[in-house]
Amino acid sequence: MTADNPGDRTEGLEAPHREQTGDEHTRNWHENGTVGGYADLVEQAEDGLYLIDSAGTFTLVNQAFVELTEYERTELVGADPTLVLGEADFAEFNRKIQAVMRSDSSAGSILTTVVTKSGQHKPVEVRFSLRETEGGEYGGLAGVARDIRARRHREQKLDVLSRVLRHNVRNKLNLIFGHASILKESDNEQYHRAAEQIESAASELMSLSEKARTAQTEVGFNPSDDYQTDLVELTEHLAVKFRREYPAARIKTSLPEEVVADVPESYRIAVSELIENAIEHNLESQPLVRIQVTANDSTIQTVVEDECPPIRESDIEAINTGQETPLVHSVGIGLWLANWVSDTVGGRLQLERREDGAGNRATIILYDTGR
Repeated sequence: MTADNPGDRTEGLEAPHREQTGDEHTRNWHENGTVGGYADLVEQAEDGLYLIDSAGTFTLVNQAFVELTEYERTELVGADPTLVLGEADFAEFNRKIQAVMRSDSSAGSILTTVVTKSGQHKPVEVRFSLRETEGGEYGGLAGVARDIRARRHREQKLDVLSRVLRHNVRNKLNLIFGHASILKESDNEQYHRAAEQIESAASELMSLSEKARTAQTEVGFNPSDDYQTDLVELTEHLAVKFRREYPAARIKTSLPEEVVADVPESYRIAVSELIENAIEHNLESQPLVRIQVTANDSTIQTVVEDECPPIRESDIEAINTGQETPLVHSVGIGLWLANWVSDTVGGRLQLERREDGAGNRATIILYDTGR
């Protein structure tokens, strides 16, 4: 990782290790700009912090990086990343650096595996920023290494439990639908009404299961998945979709010519859930939904207004506080999906009653939209 070619294994990467004393390490913190309280902040950080020079060797590491790798600080400083990365992971790290250098960006990240001194393999997320010399040449990296074992275990458990639950729910619901269809064929009117209620409840449960799957697989925090999206075009497509799926619904839009923002693909899910809620919870035969997109210098707002009964205070409280309790239980997952997607882009979901009291207003507010 040199200024000329960050992908080469140069002599700098293979330079022999030179131990560094504590005084030298402290001096280096100051020489690299981490003076006074900054040096203390770096040392106390929970994530591993590091500096790599243009020759590809560690020049600074904090205590968390030492604990992560199990190497002494004196073993790390002066060594190259192959001390803690396998050959394939090191090569992928270099490729990522080269890709960032060829792009307009100055930062990147990679999921990789650190091999500790004792031989443990720890999954980590490594983030880095390119450093430049005064002459504008490649000067190395500054970055963070985060142990993601707990996060990965949590994701794996959620994934397994979600798949098992979805499989069982789907199988049991198919059984319920089958028996309900048999009941509907009965001449007994009571059985027929009971079958319709069973099918209705089962359909709601199936929909809830699918929304849970969507939350598990489609909604997540990953800024690298954000795309320049025309929210006006997205809204128009959703309006057409819901007019086709709900022919009786009156879906009206008020849209500017174009509003472009950096949002993930899941943003479509958030707006879709708000529109679906506005239709499903309206007791009228021809539910009215109004959708508006507005933008100014600081925010972009996607507004969905309905003519439904008031949203329960418990739902609003659950969304606003970010948690459900036995006493504060939201009726469904749709609002949570919209709220989670809003969070992924640093925005928020605002729920309120319309000023005329004739319906509700749900607004996704985006900040720092990348326009």
